[in-house]
Amino acid sequence: MNPPDIGAAHTDLPIDVNPQTKEEIIMAIRQIKSGKAAGPDNIPAEALK
Repeated sequence: MNPPDIGAAHTDLPIDVNPQTKEEIIMAIRQIKSGKAAGPDNIPAEALK
């Protein structure tokens, strides 16, 4: 039995690599200070209480 010849997957994924705007940084700082910023797993801290 020979395995099928499978080609490489398309890996050109759209990833936003633009620097953050001043407004995005200010909003993130406000969320961190209020305790409403999501952690590294994107689960907000209040969801774990």
